[in-house]
Amino acid sequence: MNDSASHDREHTGPGTVAGRYLRTFWHPVYRAQDLAPGEAQQVTIMNERFTLYRGESGIAHVVAPVCAHRQTQLSIGWVEDDCIRCFYHGWKYDGSGQCVEQPGEDASFKDRVRIRTYPTREYLGLVFAYLGEGEAPEFPRYTDFEVEGVLEACIPEYWPCNYFNRIDNGCDGAHVRWTHREAIMRAGSGFRLSMPDEVVSEETECGIRHLSMNGGKLSDEYHYFHMPNVSQAAAYTRVEGSLEDAKTLRGDRISWRLPVDDENTVSFSVDLIYLTGEAADAYRERRRGTEELAMKEFPPPELGNQILAGRLREKDIDRRLSTATLFSVEDYVAQVGQRHPDRSRDRLGRMDGAVAMLRGIWERELRALDDGRPLKRWTPPSGTTKTVQAKSSVIPSGARNP
Repeated sequence: MNDSASHDREHTGPGTVAGRYLRTFWHPVYRAQDLAPGEAQQVTIMNERFTLYRGESGIAHVVAPVCAHRQTQLSIGWVEDDCIRCFYHGWKYDGSGQCVEQPGEDASFKDRVRIRTYPTREYLGLVFAYLGEGEAPEFPRYTDFEVEGVLEACIPEYWPCNYFNRIDNGCDGAHVRWTHREAIMRAGSGFRLSMPDEVVSEETECGIRHLSMNGGKLSDEYHYFHMPNVSQAAAYTRVEGSLEDAKTLRGDRISWRLPVDDENTVSFSVDLIYLTGEAADAYRERRRGTEELAMKEFPPPELGNQILAGRLREKDIDRRLSTATLFSVEDYVAQVGQRHPDRSRDRLGRMDGAVAMLRGIWERELRALDDGRPLKRWTPPSGTTKTVQAKSSVIPSGARNP
């Protein structure tokens, strides 16, 4: 594919083709546990501001960023019951966007005032919203994560790079052996440093199935990319917690990569670790400890910026840092270090089959949207992790990379 002739994927503001496309999907906008009842926040997604608040009943709402009266930011106001009241003159709106109080005004005035609202839903520990036009599509469920185990919504990652840097990386299995060498070695998983014999990719009903082949068999280090911006992969070395957890525990991770604006990205991830009972409780405690240590003493962006500036070498990072957080630092260095690349200058090779496929699918869908033609309907799969755990060696015809 010649990226120089491609539609613009990097700019996602209102009215852009990529922005219009992304707005046809549901997206997470906040980690649920970070939004207390009675609290309001301003969030920026795809170059647009929104007001997110949780009513006293516990229901989360996403509404317009400003009051219809004098356009004051609503998130600095007060949450009352399931309504939000403007800080400036006290106009009050319910969860449907209807103005229900206007101090000092005629009673009939409020009935003619309504602000925009957006469908919301809480799922897998995240607050999702549909930010597009018209009726929201069916909400996608990722049933692989609706099973018994420890389900943890990770601390959101806000990085200073274009969201497509992160999406591209999600389809790039070949980088793991190089970018994540230090984390893999610290976890004692040196066998994963060898390159796969072959990388297998195919377009599926959800997006892209991307697997590695070794000795003619599928590796259990699978990756599924769900259109338009969701990565699902096995988590081994990336299991948050102690070093022993990283060495021994099996997990799966799903991540949504969203543009805040054209130069900044937020990533929402959810981990599922296959533990129950007392073992699950003990793991949660270890996980909280390593996450708190990272946020207080070793913030990944700070470490990443020091490495990019040449003030720190990765091998010298404190070994108290979990390998899961070190993975994040390593990805930060690679992806933020790209800055804002001209992707038409990329020289993709044999190991970049899934990246080329991803860009081709995006181009096809953006072109269809721009031309007014129907878009492909994507369906999240179920049983993905079970299929991989079974280590099926069946490769669909035409799935091998050129």
